[in-house]
Amino acid sequence: MIIPLRTDSRLHSTPYMNWALIVANVLVFGLVQHKVDRQLAFDFRDINNRITGLYQLSPDLPDLKTFVTYAFMHAGVMHLAGNMLFLYIFGNNVNDKMGHAGYLAFYLAGSVFAGIAFVLMEGHHHGVIGASGAVAAVTGAYLVLFPRSHVTIVYFWYFFGKYDVPSMWFIVFFFVKDLFFNFATQDQGVAHAAHIGGTVFGFTLSVVLLSLRLLPRDQFDLVAGIKQWNRRRQYRDMVSRGYNPFDSTPRQKSGPPVPPDPRQEHIMNLRAAILEAVGRHDLANAASLYLQLKQADPQQAMPKQTQLDIANQLAGEQQYTQAAEAYETLMRVYPKTEQIEQYELMLGVIYARYLNQYDRAAHFLQRAVVRLHDPSALGLANEELKRIGPLLTARPG
Repeated sequence: MIIPLRTDSRLHSTPYMNWALIVANVLVFGLVQHKVDRQLAFDFRDINNRITGLYQLSPDLPDLKTFVTYAFMHAGVMHLAGNMLFLYIFGNNVNDKMGHAGYLAFYLAGSVFAGIAFVLMEGHHHGVIGASGAVAAVTGAYLVLFPRSHVTIVYFWYFFGKYDVPSMWFIVFFFVKDLFFNFATQDQGVAHAAHIGGTVFGFTLSVVLLSLRLLPRDQFDLVAGIKQWNRRRQYRDMVSRGYNPFDSTPRQKSGPPVPPDPRQEHIMNLRAAILEAVGRHDLANAASLYLQLKQADPQQAMPKQTQLDIANQLAGEQQYTQAAEAYETLMRVYPKTEQIEQYELMLGVIYARYLNQYDRAAHFLQRAVVRLHDPSALGLANEELKRIGPLLTARPG
């Protein structure tokens, strides 16, 4: 038995919609069981089957509403617990990436498409209940959005243990298992067709949304990984045809070859090393390499999320001068980035509390006050402005 415990993908917002879906599933299950408990004079299974029969998805006579309602019905506590565990582990990050409204629409659409796959592929005539098809859509999306993450699992076999595995292999393992049991074995009472349909839907839609830039992109998603792989493939093809990147140098139209610029090569190597360190979640090393990069070229900036991660790391290491520079570079290069008011607040606090540059602190805090909506953050900005006010007016002219 394999049970996932957590992933190493960071959350940037609270996944309220995913939590709401988990609560909805639990409440529906509780209501069904409550109705069963009130009619104990009848056979338990008969009552449970009659209730779920109204809302299950049947391949013989599918009702439109049942393409959604079946996903909120469960056959028992373990059925519910397994689905909700997978939804919690993988759904939080997908919710974070898609936003609340988008994630709700995606989850319900995953239920519908998983149901369609079940109706089209199911050779037997029993109905289906359970959120596993919609949850499979979520795992398919997770595979596209966070292919380089890892899942911590607990395994029970002849012995017990805990291990971190790449999320890609974990999700692909379950998908292949569903393919095998759906096409190569007899019916086991599990809707493998719904799992397959949900996974394919979630995977395909997420690739489309990333390609159209309707979802936030970063250098670690599957689409970016495929592009990087293609660039490496093209480079290998060029080398196999005789191109030597070490001996060949750019040539002018006339005259001697132009020698390579060692400074630019050093900068490119540092940038590659920073991205590699971030990919390993080694932010301390990435921050150290970033400082070397800024010494080589003060105008350099990393991709938005990498720049933010490094700025946060430097602030956490109490390298406040370097952290302030990293935050200001982020705002200069990405002036339309989301939550820019939070970075202005952070800069204001750093300049006020740690660097004693009160003019700079007031500049960023005043800009943050105009944009902030969170009461606690707004209160912090006003408090800092009030505290440094006498320090501004007391300066010698």
